Amino acid sequence: MADNSYQNIKERILSYVKKGTKPGEDDDGNKIVTKESALVFVFAYLIAISLWFAVNLNGIFNISVNMPLEIGDIPADLALTDNLPEYVEVSLSGTALPLINLYNNPPTIPIDVDESEVNLFNQIRQQMNSYQEVEVSKVEPILISVNLEQKITKKVPIKLNWDLSFEPRFGLINNPMISPDSITITGAASQIAPITEWGISDTLKLSGIKDDISQVIPVTNANPLMEVSLDEISLTADVSEFTENEVSVYIRTRNLPRGQNITYNPSSIVIKYDVPLEQFSEIQNETPYVVYVPYRKIQEDQTGFVTPDIELVATKYALKIRSFQPKAVAYFSVVDQ
Repeated sequence: MADNSYQNIKERILSYVKKGTKPGEDDDGNKIVTKESALVFVFAYLIAISLWFAVNLNGIFNISVNMPLEIGDIPADLALTDNLPEYVEVSLSGTALPLINLYNNPPTIPIDVDESEVNLFNQIRQQMNSYQEVEVSKVEPILISVNLEQKITKKVPIKLNWDLSFEPRFGLINNPMISPDSITITGAASQIAPITEWGISDTLKLSGIKDDISQVIPVTNANPLMEVSLDEISLTADVSEFTENEVSVYIRTRNLPRGQNITYNPSSIVIKYDVPLEQFSEIQNETPYVVYVPYRKIQEDQTGFVTPDIELVATKYALKIRSFQPKAVAYFSVVDQ
């Protein structure tokens, strides 16, 4: 395939320089002359192209380049309230090769801010002095106005939303822990003061969980004028398989006035709850809940039935109530004589 392409190119070149054969001349000798003429033509053409590039690349050209800006040095006690323009249009003059490099890979220009008006032309021209054979002829815009405020630092809690789905019979032993649970933010006073928490934008979604959770979550900052102390946080949680247990608990009355007595029918309720497998044997000899009715609830009732309140007192266990029966009990008030 490569031989065919070469042959086609050779025949095309030879067609421009091929001479006719005079009567009585040798065809073979004429072919040699034709090949020599073709080589001379190609060689001369390459020299001409090289000279054209040499002459033109050393000429002076003018181009415009959109250069990205970034914040440079700012006084330590001040901060910007508005961002700099994302790009600035810079008109350049110079020789070809440096301009081509700048056009294909425009540098990011750091802009120092120490007063309310910034001269972009002067700063960009100073920084472009390092580029040989290139001059800055124009910058658009030449000047920009900025607003500087007192810089403050504030520590706020981190808020992370999660959506956790577990395998059947599995669940959390305790609430997930975020570490660290707060972040330090720094910036202009008008931007920092209203912030009361730092919300992680993406919800952490996990499904089919049956093992302990350990996740690293990136902390993103979409505001270039604000500094944050963290780039990631971690979320951990203990996960266990649960089994069902139940306990019967007598009903008590809280804040009962002296001289009064309340009895309930039935006198106890049965609570069914989930308990981690590793805690099941330990809890068998304990009553993890108390059941009570506030006396105020009885005073306000007009039906003769109340729903007891249930409180977990064995807080060292990760228990979850599934149900309790009955939902309401009758009560009788007895006044001591």
